[in-house]
Amino acid sequence: MLLRPYTCGPLRYAVPALLLACLQLLMLSIGSRLCAADIEEIVTAKVLRVGVLAGETPPFLQGAAGEALGGLEGEFITEVARRMEVKLEVVRTARTGDELIAQVVNSRIDVAIGQLTDSLEWAKSVRFTKPYLVLQEVRLADRLAAARAGGSTRLLASKTARVSASAGSVVLPALQEEFGDRLALVPNFAAAVEGVLAGKSLAAVGDDVAVVRWLKANPALGLRLELSTRPDRRPGLAIAVPWKSDDLQAWLNLCIDKCKLDGTLQGLSAKHLGDPTAR
Repeated sequence: MLLRPYTCGPLRYAVPALLLACLQLLMLSIGSRLCAADIEEIVTAKVLRVGVLAGETPPFLQGAAGEALGGLEGEFITEVARRMEVKLEVVRTARTGDELIAQVVNSRIDVAIGQLTDSLEWAKSVRFTKPYLVLQEVRLADRLAAARAGGSTRLLASKTARVSASAGSVVLPALQEEFGDRLALVPNFAAAVEGVLAGKSLAAVGDDVAVVRWLKANPALGLRLELSTRPDRRPGLAIAVPWKSDDLQAWLNLCIDKCKLDGTLQGLSAKHLGDPTAR
């Protein structure tokens, strides 16, 4: 998820510095022709309209409506606007990811951020930047049921296995394809685990951030569950932009690269998510 520092002598600092310089030139090149149709209004008005979810979703988005955006995604999009030298206008009326995507499609906002992944269904309607954060799918299965089945992998491979997940989870698209009507949608990850503990589901599935937060808050209950991951499922969080906004997408991609190289995203991740090796 995070870039590792170079450790080979003088190149430890020379290579990142060179990459940053190249990115700076590319961003200036795009900035010198900001009259492109998809970003002309943003630069002229000096306002970037960003759509986020109406409710708080810590640690990704924090702060009540009308307040400055907090959380990893809130602070990141604020930094993006600063680097673009425009004011951030926040639209907080969407209740779901689907509503955020619809606002982008209908040109009510310039970009949307809020645990959005480039799922096939959404990608049919909007463009996505490259990921600014990559998560991991994690499963908490009933420990006794998993032991009887020979492990959680075998347990959940059953055609009758039923699992629970949050309706707004970034792992949802893959789960819907795998489990179909055997997937129970609940309001949050805590409710998904409650379904397992009550015997309604065999496993609760979420991203590594949600799972670790729950385990830290419920260490005793965690003993009743077996943790496993799907290494092949690593959803990436990205910014959604209109299909017509290819130049804006290109600039945002460069901005994401630069924020990774200069440590901005690593700092936000450490601040809001903690040590990634502990998740």
